[in-house]
Amino acid sequence: MLAEPDPRLVGPPPEIELENFRRGFFQGGELLGGFLTDGSDGSLGPGQRGGLEETFWELRLSTGIPLGSLDHLLGVRPFFRAEHFDGPTGTDVPEMLYSTGVSLFHRKRWNERVSSIVIATPAVRSDFTTSKNAFRLFGLGLVNWQCRDDLSLALGAVYFDRSDLGVLPAFGLTWTPSPQWKVDLMMPRPQINRRLWVQPGQAEGWAFVGGSIGGNTWAVTREGGARDGQKDELTVNGLRVFGGYETLVTGNRGWGMEVGYVFNRSLEYEREAVEYDLHDAVFLEASWKF
Repeated sequence: MLAEPDPRLVGPPPEIELENFRRGFFQGGELLGGFLTDGSDGSLGPGQRGGLEETFWELRLSTGIPLGSLDHLLGVRPFFRAEHFDGPTGTDVPEMLYSTGVSLFHRKRWNERVSSIVIATPAVRSDFTTSKNAFRLFGLGLVNWQCRDDLSLALGAVYFDRSDLGVLPAFGLTWTPSPQWKVDLMMPRPQINRRLWVQPGQAEGWAFVGGSIGGNTWAVTREGGARDGQKDELTVNGLRVFGGYETLVTGNRGWGMEVGYVFNRSLEYEREAVEYDLHDAVFLEASWKF
């Protein structure tokens, strides 16, 4: 009879990298949804903060095209997003705003240490009543240097194409001191991740905390009074801190949830040059990759 192995000599299961891609053209889809609430009645008076609540859903589809090898990839992801706004009273913020377009992702590894990432997202952001200034182009370019096996540095720029934000530097580092930790201090969305459980090569569960810049700019048609029918640009912005959990499954599948707090919120119309301060808010978002 074979002797049972000594438990003290049995180590953790071997690390098997999770494949976050599929071996084919179609890389899957993702459905997202969530809401943001500030607990107010939406009223807005002189010198007061207004209330603006939001709900949204978004659908993304992903494809991947290896350009010779997996070290040289082109990703194409069309998307459609609808957002419902409630408030503030006394303003003509549209009830529904939309964003639709395609995100193009290109990654190339130049050598063992240096790689580059370019993301371009041409999109239409509007209330679907006007095309004036509705076209927007988000862009991100990064050069990554793998200075150590567990540490990489990145430098580049991000272009928001918003009325309140243009080009900002994108920089930071990614540090993986162990398979259980990943510190991704990349601006403009730094995040710290902790792995809670793993099925080697099959699935992983991660908790995370971080921060980001929220909001966007849409082309809209004004309603009411002397500005009725006027074409304008509406920007909603805010700073976010968040925490959450996600399950990653091989083949670019999984699900996740995120909760957080939004502060320094405001909305503004570009043509009228008017800005309204908004109450701080909390939000909840969920996603499902299929």
